[in-house]
Amino acid sequence: MDTFIYVVGLVLLGLGCLVGLVVLLFGLPGTFIILLTATIYAWATGFAALSLSVIGWLFALAVIAEVLELGAAAGSAPGVRPSRRVQVSAIVGSIVGGILGAPILFGIGALPGALAGAFAGAALAVRSEGGTISDATAHGFAALRGRLLGFVLKASIAVVMVILVAVAVV
Repeated sequence: MDTFIYVVGLVLLGLGCLVGLVVLLFGLPGTFIILLTATIYAWATGFAALSLSVIGWLFALAVIAEVLELGAAAGSAPGVRPSRRVQVSAIVGSIVGGILGAPILFGIGALPGALAGAFAGAALAVRSEGGTISDATAHGFAALRGRLLGFVLKASIAVVMVILVAVAVV
């Protein structure tokens, strides 16, 4: 019976980590889902396999992933430093685009929506500041690239978190 409960716990932990990875595609904080799943598993097992230090590392990685994603979303064109207004507009556009794109393709449209929103937010902010269309396009594409880079960094850190959990448990 103990083996059965152990296996069920591992399966639930694995499913929780998988859900954390999948929800990244929807623009949701999957790193914190991985952290929450690991914390529940650690608590349920008396912190035998997953110690508090592992949970601490998972928390640090989740925070770093979110900060990197947010920072990358406010990207700039090469050689040009965007105004704070352009950076904020890129972030807000990314959030709005993700929300508007979420209903498309059962939620997977959130990522393309966020990318398009980052582009539109930055480009519109540059135009509202009196920038040319080419400047607006350059800043828009830079914001899109930054948002995509943020997603890739966050997804990579989430994979590292899952590997860390797997190594600690096995």
